[in-house]
Amino acid sequence: MLFASLLGYNPVRTLLGPVLGHLPPAQAAFLTSRGFFPTLISPAFAQGLSAAFGFAVAACLVAALASLLRGGRYVYGEGTATGSASPALPR
Repeated sequence: MLFASLLGYNPVRTLLGPVLGHLPPAQAAFLTSRGFFPTLISPAFAQGLSAAFGFAVAACLVAALASLLRGGRYVYGEGTATGSASPALPR
């Protein structure tokens, strides 16, 4: 329904199609107006966006902390017979 409203369709008119004839004209006009559906979904949409961005910030902070705690640069050993990795030596 959200994408239908963004494309210019009136989802309330589509959902209430046959029922709109049984409603008083003022109520039918209110339900199918351009402002009813956006006003109806905007609080839930804003709450969902807040939750998504809050999670993204928390995930970035956890990743930054993990990156800080992992230590120095790690370079794989070159020319060793076993091919094992060794930490980089400071220069």
